[in-house]
Amino acid sequence: MFSSRSRLILAMVPGLGLAFILSQFLRSVPAVIAPDLRAELDLTAAQLSALPAALFFGSAIMQLPVGVLFDRFGPRRTVAAFILLTAIGVLGFSYAQSTTWLSLSLLFVGWGIAPVFMGTIVLLSRWVPRDRLSTASALTVGVGGLGMLLSASPFAAATDAFGWRATLAAIGLFSILLALLVILTVRDRPPDDPPPVEAGESLVETIRGLAVVFREPKLYALGLIAGLVVGSFLTFRALWVGPYLNDVYGSDLLQRGNIIFVISLAWLVSAVAIGPLDRVFDTRRGVVAAGTLGMCIWFGLLATADGSSLTYAIVVMVVLGLCSGLSSPIFAHARAMFPDRYVGRVVTAINLFVWGGVFLIQVGTGAFINAFPADALGQTPVEAYRWTFAVLSAALLISIVIYWRVGDEPPSRDRPAVEGR
Repeated sequence: MFSSRSRLILAMVPGLGLAFILSQFLRSVPAVIAPDLRAELDLTAAQLSALPAALFFGSAIMQLPVGVLFDRFGPRRTVAAFILLTAIGVLGFSYAQSTTWLSLSLLFVGWGIAPVFMGTIVLLSRWVPRDRLSTASALTVGVGGLGMLLSASPFAAATDAFGWRATLAAIGLFSILLALLVILTVRDRPPDDPPPVEAGESLVETIRGLAVVFREPKLYALGLIAGLVVGSFLTFRALWVGPYLNDVYGSDLLQRGNIIFVISLAWLVSAVAIGPLDRVFDTRRGVVAAGTLGMCIWFGLLATADGSSLTYAIVVMVVLGLCSGLSSPIFAHARAMFPDRYVGRVVTAINLFVWGGVFLIQVGTGAFINAFPADALGQTPVEAYRWTFAVLSAALLISIVIYWRVGDEPPSRDRPAVEGR
């Protein structure tokens, strides 16, 4: 029924799928327990934003090393080894008693999950036809999106029943088993394909490949919109939506979890639905620009929410999620600009912009919100959130203008770039 190639792909799905689910889960967890962390450790808005920012900073600084490791040693060994770092970080976080310990633990988590998405994209680039990369990536992102769903209502329920420390400790132990599953089931390339790095290529030559990627001026426009699209939504979803619902609407843990679940489900739908649109309309740039414009509009509408209607805020946040699943066409656009041998480094470069953007946006919004005085209960005023959403909306609009200058790479053309251009 299935070819040998198909059986190998199916065998890899559980390990890679669970790894991606875990990475998305851990990136999204802070939003649910942020009010609890703030109350338990008496954190300011700036200190609170610094916690998940440590995770994304860890991911950002690992992008370049991981990209080289992929091209030289393969995703299988790289991802499995780094998942063990994730286990160390999660277990450390579950026992942490200070902001320093929490931040250091999340730094380890960031290191550990850094190669998961990149590794999946690299593997897809080797196992599926190039013109179907965006669709395959979208399906993969959709699977990973289950982690975002699990970090909402299910995690809130587990936290309510067992506490966040015990819940995360169990997840840390699960991570160790997951590393073993990846090493046993994942294969770096199809048996009939040549190695991605030519025999005899030295480490210096491999690193020089990064220079080829970074010499492409268009990469920076792509990196800007990637960083703002992913960074703004993840900052909202993984950090501020919990405090926003708590401070402005008085939502408790379970209500926050349920609302975040719906927002996450909307994002998951968009991640799966938007991916194939580049082939439907034969444009990657158009899909990315349209989705980013939608995010700009709905962040702007969220900035008009004055705290009087939770229903209005929920509708706006859900539609925002429906516009935000743009990772697949962004990565496919970047991937189409370079020869196959640079795939690991191309994904690395865009991911560097993505996680660097998340880190900067989280730290920046934390400092911005912290400038607004908290009330007697330590809660942030609605004006702080409204101005934050307005700034994100404006930044997204600017990124569209800059990105539109990048030439399109429609799937129908699907031609490799001239090496070294």
